[in-house]
Amino acid sequence: MSTGSQLKLGVADHGLRVSSEDFAAATFDEPWRYELVKGKLLVMSPNGEEHVAAYEPFRDAFVAYKLAHRERVHRVVSEAWISIDDDTQRIADLAVYLKRPGARVTVPRSTPDLVLETVSGGGEDRKRDYVDKRAEYLRIGVKEYLIVDPFQHRVTVLRRGRGRFVESNLGPEDTYSTPLLPGLKLVLHGII
Repeated sequence: MSTGSQLKLGVADHGLRVSSEDFAAATFDEPWRYELVKGKLLVMSPNGEEHVAAYEPFRDAFVAYKLAHRERVHRVVSEAWISIDDDTQRIADLAVYLKRPGARVTVPRSTPDLVLETVSGGGEDRKRDYVDKRAEYLRIGVKEYLIVDPFQHRVTVLRRGRGRFVESNLGPEDTYSTPLLPGLKLVLHGII
């Protein structure tokens, strides 16, 4: 719903056609989360305790890595706004932007190097994380996409290779590491 010249959006606006410009300038009813998908507003439930607990150890590890390797990591962004195209604007749980010599990193236009999403539930949520966002993140050039699935007790690691994502799965007894952040090791026991 509009108030004055600025668009104010809320739960009742789910499915509303919204331009990318209006989405960027809008104010949103809290605590709901919002994305723009193919020109339509997607309203999602707020992140609960289980959702936050699933990605928080990754966030903490990425931030600690950034503090120790400022020459490598530009930003670690929670609730990262990622522009897929003019009609699709995503909000990822977590994104890591590496330093790019001579290039300016700007959110939401710059493509993150690593994106993490936590699966929230069933049905449409699972499809969004495992299918839709996978295709979108591959298309825009994300180098690594992590899907943290507390329901399946696994982390799906998708790494770009030859124009596609190469998939591997990690369980609670595994340790996550990535060539994007050399030396980072995160033991998954107790996390998933």
